[in-house]
Amino acid sequence: MSEWSKIDRLNAVFKGEKADRPPVSSYTHEVAAERNGDDLVAATLRNARTWDWDWIKLNPRTVHYAEAWGNEYDYDDYPVPFLPIPAQKKALVNTPDDLWKVNELDIAGNAPIEEQLDVIRKVKEGAPDTPVFATLYSPINVLSKIAGLPLAPGLPAPGSTTTLTIHDLFRENRAGVHHALHAIAETLAKYAEAQKDAGADGLVFVVAGITNPGFLSEAEYNEFSRPYDDIELEGADGLLRIVHTCGAESHPQWFQEFPLEGINWDHEDPTNPGIDVALNKTKVGGVNHNLLAQEPTAEVLNKIRSEVTEARKATGDVLVVAPTCSVSSKASHEAIAAYKEAATA
Repeated sequence: MSEWSKIDRLNAVFKGEKADRPPVSSYTHEVAAERNGDDLVAATLRNARTWDWDWIKLNPRTVHYAEAWGNEYDYDDYPVPFLPIPAQKKALVNTPDDLWKVNELDIAGNAPIEEQLDVIRKVKEGAPDTPVFATLYSPINVLSKIAGLPLAPGLPAPGSTTTLTIHDLFRENRAGVHHALHAIAETLAKYAEAQKDAGADGLVFVVAGITNPGFLSEAEYNEFSRPYDDIELEGADGLLRIVHTCGAESHPQWFQEFPLEGINWDHEDPTNPGIDVALNKTKVGGVNHNLLAQEPTAEVLNKIRSEVTEARKATGDVLVVAPTCSVSSKASHEAIAAYKEAATA
């Protein structure tokens, strides 16, 4: 039996050192459970106990950040089958002038935020020996949700009727965009501090797909995201911070100078660098999340094992093993078992 604790295992690899083996986890969006805190706690602990993961990533409903600023959603309507996002009923930002309405929040007493802080406390109480990673979205992601903007080129936000894009906001009220992003960043920096106080050991900072040139160019990223990301991540100082940059053209190299410890990206996508790319942060990955959702044929299970084994070899086991994005809740027991087996062998 290993003498390594789960937190020691994580701390070692985030320092660039080998542990007895890489720490491993997997996580999904439990859509029904995300609607309220207690159900989310129960689903999260059930997953953690079933698989005895080395770390737990909390997956709150993605719209709770926008709810904190007053957006409203219909939890009986998920119009895009593959997205865990309910239909928007009300948005704070409907015109470029509305950007001035996005002000810094007092998180004390803010119901959506308080609910998720309670989730952290209860999950930590239920799994005291397992590091818990909270989730926090980047300011420009939150602004996009507050305004009901497209989630990606050609992908409207469910329920939103806006015709605006992020570039419309840049053109028509650039100062208002910066005002809103600064207010969001300061609020979420406080949220990060509160997540740590609630018992979180780490934080997954979700940039998602905004690095794709269809959303932001590198120059736009450096103006509208990077300064506000830094504010938020500084608020998470003292936590083990992982950035998740999602999908095609996710540019993990952009995050090497950020105040964080790990980088998670889709290293299996052909538009992205592979897991063997030279980075000065710890790599977080190992398997294509879509692969885990496929029918668990012998070929698929062998592919899962092969991807994890190759990732471990490419990083010399200085790796936090994780999927390239959240795994479908339809992923089979056989697929998850093959993934964990390869990660812990």
